[in-house]
Amino acid sequence: MTATPRPKIADVAAAAGVSVPTVSKVLNGRSHVSEATRAKVRQALEDLDYTKRNAPADQPGLLQLVVNNFDSPWVLEIMEGAEAAAARLGYSIVYSRAEHATAENWRKLRESSANRLAGVVLLAPRRGSRLVTTLRSLNIPAVAVDPEGTEGLTIPSVSPASFSGALAAVGHLLELGHRRIGIITGRGHGSGHSRARYAAYAAALHEAGLPVLPELVRDGDFSIESGVRHGGDLLDLPEPPTAIFAANDLQALGVMNAAAGRSLKIPGDISIVGFDDIAQAALMSPPLTTVRQPLAQLASMAVGIVAEQLEQQGPAVPAALEVATELVVRGTTAPPRVQ
Repeated sequence: MTATPRPKIADVAAAAGVSVPTVSKVLNGRSHVSEATRAKVRQALEDLDYTKRNAPADQPGLLQLVVNNFDSPWVLEIMEGAEAAAARLGYSIVYSRAEHATAENWRKLRESSANRLAGVVLLAPRRGSRLVTTLRSLNIPAVAVDPEGTEGLTIPSVSPASFSGALAAVGHLLELGHRRIGIITGRGHGSGHSRARYAAYAAALHEAGLPVLPELVRDGDFSIESGVRHGGDLLDLPEPPTAIFAANDLQALGVMNAAAGRSLKIPGDISIVGFDDIAQAALMSPPLTTVRQPLAQLASMAVGIVAEQLEQQGPAVPAALEVATELVVRGTTAPPRVQ
């Protein structure tokens, strides 16, 4: 007989009709949740036997996942990957917003006699984050998933291979015959990911004997609005690009909206490639060609790194690991229209 899989936090949220962050607040005893909502969540936890079935037999402790933005479309997949890995290793997992992750709260969790904090996974920490220095000062095992940059980072990290993924994306457009390719970066080349994806764009063009034209480069901020605004700017050029590489899927979806607003056909008039492979990418019309990040694998590796630090009884060497990405060709790319 096949064992029934352990319920995930997303299952509890669906059963209660609330968001994942709301379930996390109830699990962590946080305020700003109405009694009626709290009761629905508790009932769902009881119905799914969540607490009992997710509690490790020997109570080795908690792993905390610290999140900057629960609304990010790829956070749920990271959370599910972390839950699965924690369950395999016998840990419980809890969630916290970055603003609630403080030295005081971490000290309390470490001193808990029931379920002591064993380690912390930081999801997409910003460059120079105070959380990293605090964790090091408290000697709490920690790892960063997809950090904004790894230069000077004093804890281990796991990230998608941004450079090779972007190289595959731009290479795909070049192979299709595109020679005038625009790019919308993220955060003004400020993050490590943005710099790597822009560097890959430039390298691919140079390898093909093409210049990087400033008028085809736009600095975005990884939002849909950024894709709409900068995509529109590129499409309105006197000589617009025949293809646009957006440094993430949200910006690519924004470019698709900008193209639709100008009655342009995708991919007939403009080819578009994104980066991430969020759930919406495959549901667009046409489905988005993009670079897939192994999100669940990143989360699983992060949990494993924390567990290894616990076994070694000390902080790990701050190695920066990269996980391979994969180009997923769908319906938004085609050879450029012959003029």
